[in-house]
Amino acid sequence: MTTLITNATNNITGVYSIFQYVVEVNNWFFVGILFAMLVILFIVLRSVSTKNSLAFGGSSFFTMVLAILFRTLGFIENKWMYASITTVALAIAWMHLENAKE
Repeated sequence: MTTLITNATNNITGVYSIFQYVVEVNNWFFVGILFAMLVILFIVLRSVSTKNSLAFGGSSFFTMVLAILFRTLGFIENKWMYASITTVALAIAWMHLENAKE
């Protein structure tokens, strides 16, 4: 057990307290993880799918689920969770418009 001089996290006893310390030191860490996952998943799904809208929809949905988990654990603020929900709504609209063209 390590004792740290911080505001909220005094003792590191497990993985959750390590993440709390990371959030306290740099609150952009988990937002960066969300953005990186969005980009990486889009690239991976784009190589599998022929449509950009499907790749963006899948990556934004997974990012939204991850954002809800991070918000439940208190690692990100509400605005980032709402932003991820908005990306899913935009992806749904994009998929709908792309299918309407066909």
